[in-house]
Amino acid sequence: MKNIMICTVAVAAMIFAIGFNPGKTAEQNNEQQNSPVGVFQPVAVLELFTSQGCSSCPAADRLLAHTISNAGKEGKNVIALSFHVDYWNRLGWPDPFSAKEYSDRQSQYASRLNLNGVYTPQMIVNGAREFVGSDEADLKDALNKSLRTNTTTAFTSLSASMNDKAPKVKFAIEGDYTACKINFALVSLSETTVIKRGENGGLTLTNENVVRQFVSIPAAAEGEISFKANPLPAGTNMAIVAYIQKTGDLKIIGAAKAEIK
Repeated sequence: MKNIMICTVAVAAMIFAIGFNPGKTAEQNNEQQNSPVGVFQPVAVLELFTSQGCSSCPAADRLLAHTISNAGKEGKNVIALSFHVDYWNRLGWPDPFSAKEYSDRQSQYASRLNLNGVYTPQMIVNGAREFVGSDEADLKDALNKSLRTNTTTAFTSLSASMNDKAPKVKFAIEGDYTACKINFALVSLSETTVIKRGENGGLTLTNENVVRQFVSIPAAAEGEISFKANPLPAGTNMAIVAYIQKTGDLKIIGAAKAEIK
């Protein structure tokens, strides 16, 4: 498989709601609080489906890392996740971060977006738009449009702590979250791997915001969830990403990120 080909087959800023402002009149505040849409800050959630066993994926991994860095510098609400699929493990390199559940998640998107199949690298933005994960022009356009569109829900709080060596998350949301679920991803912020075999054999790859565990629950105004025993080393290489997603069309309508303390 040539590097120029797409490999094909036939998972730092919290998003917040604009709340009560004591400088406004009671009428203005009531109007703001009662408005079902258009009052929450835009967000772009990027889900990159990738594999260390795919020769076309490192370019997309680098673009994701570059996007994360730029968003941090420019203060943009971009939240990125790297889901490593398992269907390329047969090419000689078993991706240590891959899981069948991430491949299944990608297949759900393929079905909802009426695609012929899944492929890597694939980028999906806010659950609604997909394109080749290394396509910088498509990504820029998707980000520009997403960050000009107000969301309909928001996290008013999101916190994460270690509980008996397992991350525990508490949350609260507001807005219109009817027929939605909340996804929680435990991510390692950066992973560097020496690839010994397969299409990328001999390369040293760095992946950012790698999804290590993924939990979904029905959306509720508040609650808490626990992950399994933490697979990551102690320290600062961990974070929690949470995002609200419609169960029907899979559109993402709110998101936040929290450090584990």
